[in-house]
Amino acid sequence: MKVVPVRLDDRKLKDLDLLVKAGIYKNRSEALRKIIENGMKKVEAEIEYLKKIDEIVDKIIDSELNFGGMLRKSLEEVRDRW
Repeated sequence: MKVVPVRLDDRKLKDLDLLVKAGIYKNRSEALRKIIENGMKKVEAEIEYLKKIDEIVDKIIDSELNFGGMLRKSLEEVRDRW
């Protein structure tokens, strides 16, 4: 598991601490991990859509259809913005 620093405003931090104090979660890290997991489930369809687009972009970049490299460059630039 990787460590990711997170900045929270005072209100959110107090709410997080309340969840821990109430015994719902063991600590802040566990609470944030569960909250993020639940949030990721809500955007699962969008994530799958982006993965499919990424696969298509890979196929186009690896194909012979690069129009002198212009298409490849454009697709790589768009991907870099993700």
